[in-house]
Order: sequence, then structure tokens, then C-alpha cells
Amino acid sequence: MTTLVRMKDIVKRFPGVLAVDHVDFDLNEGEVHCLIGANGAGKSTLIKILAGVYSKDEGTIEIEGKPVEIRSPKHAQELGIATIYQEYNLVPYLSVAENISLGHLPSRFLPFGLRLVDWKATIKFASELLQELQVDISPVAPVWSLGVGQQQMVEIAKALALKARIYIMDEPTAALSSGEIEKLFQVIRYLKERGCGVIYISHRLEEVGIIGDRVTVMRDGRKVATLSVSEASHEQLVELMVGRSVSRQERYTRAKKVGKPLLQVYGLTRKGVFSDVNLEIRAGEIVGLAGVVGSGRTEVARAIFGADPVDAGRIILEGKVISIRSPCEAVKCGICYLPEDRRQDGLVLCCTVADNVVLASLSKFSRLRVFLDRARVKKEVMSRVQELNIKTPSLSQCVEYLSGGNQQKVVVAKWLSANGKVFLFDEPTRGIDVGAKVEIFNIIRRLADQEAGILLISSEIDELVALCDRVYVLREGRLVAELVGEEITKERILAIAVTGKKDGSLERSASAGKQTNGGGVRV
Repeated sequence: MTTLVRMKDIVKRFPGVLAVDHVDFDLNEGEVHCLIGANGAGKSTLIKILAGVYSKDEGTIEIEGKPVEIRSPKHAQELGIATIYQEYNLVPYLSVAENISLGHLPSRFLPFGLRLVDWKATIKFASELLQELQVDISPVAPVWSLGVGQQQMVEIAKALALKARIYIMDEPTAALSSGEIEKLFQVIRYLKERGCGVIYISHRLEEVGIIGDRVTVMRDGRKVATLSVSEASHEQLVELMVGRSVSRQERYTRAKKVGKPLLQVYGLTRKGVFSDVNLEIRAGEIVGLAGVVGSGRTEVARAIFGADPVDAGRIILEGKVISIRSPCEAVKCGICYLPEDRRQDGLVLCCTVADNVVLASLSKFSRLRVFLDRARVKKEVMSRVQELNIKTPSLSQCVEYLSGGNQQKVVVAKWLSANGKVFLFDEPTRGIDVGAKVEIFNIIRRLADQEAGILLISSEIDELVALCDRVYVLREGRLVAELVGEEITKERILAIAVTGKKDGSLERSASAGKQTNGGGVRV
């Protein structure tokens, strides 16, 4: 059996983080090798090294026995590696056919050495690939007009167009229906028959049992085990991911009293994203929202904040039903949202620290609703910078040049200046160093002590265990459990997110390895 990929002793460092720590990984022809682990385990970093997105710091890579240095994504494609990323990499205003052949559009020669794109051949090629995937998508339709699941199928067709030997699939089924998942599995089986190899990353353990041959588990940047899928139970895989028995319970004392309900959400629904979400946040309470990537956590927070529309549901703030149709209305009501992507959604990078801090509360600092009171702005910003220990050379420094932790604190300062009552923290410690994390934790606790209500979304389950009074577990757009006090443990949260069962039991389905309904088991 030919080994298509051999990665040996791979190391990748980012500032303050050892993302991949001396990891070995290999892929054989005709094999689906699954790669699993909790969020932050290093899976995506490892495959991005193979895909040419990141350069390795140490280690060796061999493709079909030959040592290589993968210099770029284009070079990876030339080596026969095709990647389907979890985040879509499509050009929305180009057609489906153009996206599928982007970078290698068919062309025809004209006199005098001229070349033109052969649009007829481009559309024909895309049509054949879409027929192979058994999806009804017009090759001339613009990508922006497609649904999320259809866009994912275009991503898959785009990878198949490269006619590679090695396919990397990062959460390829996250947005697919059960029928589309089965079509994808048929394509994967076809690739295996052709002697191709597939690296398959998924949070759905049921899919691992159905489509995988071997499974490698990563934890904290390291490989902890490689097993035959036929011999690996769901319980064993979860234990390997967590690092201890899932039956172990940890006790945390949560003696702090909380006040009256601040925010109550009933029946919140956005079709195809989340359904019938009910939650409550009390004054002085930190409430966690757990779930894996794709479970709908961020989408629920955005809907509460008015950033995304909803189809049904009620939001009650301090006992009064409110209608929030935009973030501006949410801010007026005292609801603040610290987004997952602070650089894109939380800050204006080209503006100063001062401008960003007062951005959500300009009306407080205006005279006659026209002129900005610069003296009051300076006093407010200096107070927030000192309170949050924001390290900046001056208040006029562009936030683009601050560290990640200080950028995050600027976002917090913005909402503190807006006098918020309810704070929705979405991945508040992502991409920041340990020291900054501690400071963010202290800010969250201080806000709770001041009787604010906190909804904390985090992929780091340890953060939820350490901070939260209650934790809701969200799976595939539905709340499946509410944990309180001693029930809040890393093992229990992860087990419920995996199985969708309120008791967190991990019995393997008798039908695993035979068929799927598209729901899957997520970790």
C-alpha cells in the first residue's frame, strides 16, 4: 500500500502558542483518515500546513515518498493536494462554473498568440462535476444566489475539479442536508476506489464511524492516539479528546446569589439555523452557551443583538417585551455584543483607540446632537484605558497596531461606555495570550458583580466551567440541556454536545457504520 502523505515531527508556533507540538500523521492510498479533537486541539493548523497556508517551523513532509517543502496553497495543488475548508472560499459575484474552474479556466487559442476563456467548455466541465455530485445547481448561477448547503457543494466540486490524489475535507457536512451528506459520502467512496486518500475532519463522531478507516485524536496541539475506526468506541474517542474518564465529576462552589431576570428569550427561531431557543439571564449571573462550531451559538447571540433577523420568538428585557430589529435598537435597550471576530465586526481598525471606545455611545458626548465634546470623550476614554489596563502609546493610536488582547479590551471598553445591562461575549479570549485572558476573566466577573447579565460563548469548555453559574448546551440549532452548579463539568458538557442526550451518555448507536440521517454526533 502506497503512503500518500507522511508528516513527521511537525511543529507550528504562533506568538505565545504552541499550536502543533511534534505531531506525526500519515495517509495511505484508498483510505479515509479522520482527524478529530476538541476545539483548539490543532487539527486545522496541521492540515493548513499540508495545504500550504502555514509554513511549518519544524519537521518533515513527504508526498508519495518524496520530501517536499510546501511553499503555498498553489504549490500544494500542484503536488496533488485539494482542500475543502470549513469557511467557504468562493467569489460570490462570479458564476458557479467560474468558481469551480477558478485559477485553471479552460482557454482556446486565437491567431497571433491570443488566448480567450472557453466559456462553453467551462460551463460543460462544471455541469459534469455537478451531475457527478447529483446536485441540481445551475452552472451559470451567481454564487451569492445559492443557499449555504449549495455553496458547500460548489466548494466540493471545486476541489474535485483539481483531480488531486489527496483530499483534505474540513467539516464538509456542517451545512449539508442528510441527502447531500449521503451524496458526499458516495463521492468519498468513489475517490477511495480511485486510490485517492481523504483526510476527514469532523465534529460528528457518527460520520467517523461511517466513512473512516482510521482516526487520529489530537489534544492541546499533540497527537494522543491513532486507532482503527472499527475498534474505537464513541466513549473511548471522547475520553482521548478530554484526557480523562468521562465519568469523572468535578465540583465547583457557586455561592454567589443572582438577582431578578434581566433577559428572557422564548421560542427564538431562525429557519435553517436554530429553532425554539429558550434561555434566561439574571442580574449578576454568568450564563454559558456551549456547543461546537456550527451548533448555532454565534447565530443565537447575533439574533438577540438584532444583527440577524428571526422568524419567531419573544425577547423580554427587565420584564418588558421588546422588539429588536437592529444592533442600534439593541444598544439603546442596553444589550451589548462582543463579536467572535473582533477585527472584522468589533472594531474600526483604521480609527483611534478613543474613536473606537466611544463609537457605541456618541450621543452621550455630543452637544446639540451635532458637536462632539472632545474634553468629555478624552476623560471617558482615559478612565476606561486605566480601568481595563489597556496598553497603548496614546489615545490617538490606531487600534490596528495594538496586540490582540488590548484590541479585545478596547471592544469591552466600548460597551462599558455604552452603559450596558446585558453583555453577550462571543469567544472573548480567542487569539489572546494567557495574561490577557486572565484580565478578560476578571472583567467578566466584575461586570457580574455590578449586576450585569452575561451570556458567555466559548469553545474553551474550561472557561465555561470556571466562570459560569449555569450552562446551556446547544446542538445543531437546538438547546438540549441546561446545567447548574455541580453538573457543570468539562466531561458532561462535551458528552452532551456529542450525543445530544441530556444525561450525556455515550452509547454507540447500533446502526453506526451503516447509515446516517445527517444529524451526526458532534464533539
